[in-house]
Amino acid sequence: MLLTVKLDMSNSKAPAFLNYLKSLDFVSFEEKYQLSDDERFAIEIGLKDLEEGNKLKHKDVMNNIKKRYPNLF
Repeated sequence: MLLTVKLDMSNSKAPAFLNYLKSLDFVSFEEKYQLSDDERFAIEIGLKDLEEGNKLKHKDVMNNIKKRYPNLF
């Protein structure tokens, strides 16, 4: 029998429970990440921008970010 369990990792007890499950020799994991609706929407906007020719070079984006958030670099 195969049982699927969904675990809310934002719960403070979840990491400890997950570590316990990983310690059991009869438990295996297959992690799948599912995009949220907001993430899917942001990707769609980005793809539409690309189709419309709105492109920036990586180095230009990085320079912009460094100017806006110098404390992160």
